[in-house]
Amino acid sequence: MCGTMVAGLMVGSVNAKETVTWWSWSTEATTALNAQAEYAEANADLDVELELTSSADYWVKLPVAIAAGTGPDVYQMTRPDFESYAAAGNAMDLTEVIVNSPLLQEYLDSLDPVLVETYQFEGKQMGIPLTIECSAIVYNKTIMEAAGIDLEAIEDTWTWADLQEIAEQLTVKDEKGETTQYGFYVPADRLPSWEIIWTSGYDIFDETGENCLLDDPGIAEALQPLADMYQSGVSPSIDVTTISSGDDMFMSGKIAMIAAGVWKVPTYSRITGFEWDSVELPVNPETGERYCSSNVCGLIINPKTENLDAAVALMEQLVQPESQKLYADSNSAIPALEEVREGYFDTEVADRIEAFEDALDYVHPNVLSQYIPYQQFSQLYADGLKQGITGEKTMAEALQDLDASITAVVEENKAG
Repeated sequence: MCGTMVAGLMVGSVNAKETVTWWSWSTEATTALNAQAEYAEANADLDVELELTSSADYWVKLPVAIAAGTGPDVYQMTRPDFESYAAAGNAMDLTEVIVNSPLLQEYLDSLDPVLVETYQFEGKQMGIPLTIECSAIVYNKTIMEAAGIDLEAIEDTWTWADLQEIAEQLTVKDEKGETTQYGFYVPADRLPSWEIIWTSGYDIFDETGENCLLDDPGIAEALQPLADMYQSGVSPSIDVTTISSGDDMFMSGKIAMIAAGVWKVPTYSRITGFEWDSVELPVNPETGERYCSSNVCGLIINPKTENLDAAVALMEQLVQPESQKLYADSNSAIPALEEVREGYFDTEVADRIEAFEDALDYVHPNVLSQYIPYQQFSQLYADGLKQGITGEKTMAEALQDLDASITAVVEENKAG
């Protein structure tokens, strides 16, 4: 085999039908992933062994396999998990690989720099962005029209305060005082709380990832409207949504508005009892900013791979426009490559599906910290936010305690 030397390994040519292993998790993108593997096999003379695992098992299995030297050559990564894998030495520095690969260089040059930079760690390119996410406010159009409210007319300037006022207006109770229609769904989750934090000018961690910033009084003030809506009955309670999820309640016509990721659109397309539509997320009147959280998924090369040539060849094929387009055309994910996204939004499930497409102009990658695994952070965050939303603690107290819990984990992992 001949090629270019990179970190002591040869890159640039692949023997016929060289085997390369690629791991991902099984989701609605399974069809596209299998089609991509077939595309790579046909165009790079590779034998691609694609292994799909459930998401829960994937994040348990992957680091153990890499450490044992039995991991895949290439594996899929979510943005919030990236720092911890890069810091642990489980991601290859791709800087020289990219220099010696015109195809990868051309691909990265064609992307939004925000997406490229989000897979850099300590100044090194250690991942290749593959797909992105976005979010919007989805609403029951039938309810909204009956109330004489035109969200599209105020979309360019509406704020979270406007949303709260409309949600209160749309909350309906019967003669017994029981809520029959909720104005807005407030979950103990990242959406829309992260959006509110970022548009208010705050962040979750500092640039080093060593310091959690959730105890800032300004964040508690920014998130207080969520608590106000929840505690006043504008939103169904957590107990209620344990029995019937927020999505189920929205789809049955019991919730007027819900913050939703674009991955929910195929689910909502099954609604038959009413018309629904979407508008862009509210803007912060003080900062003038809109952000939507985005789990930018990427490709990582295992630094322990013994098949670097094949791994690079696979990656080169997966980023090709024809390969990226498979995500859009199957409506399973939004390609990072803008030129092939059109197929994803070529749908008639809602009049203004472009609200999601417009949100791609202000995506905020879900950047956290190398010192705490995303799954652990998510559980702590949900538990802490829940206490503030429900009124078990004041929002300020809940976020202070949450910050302390996260900081304890960060300090422990830094010491270890």
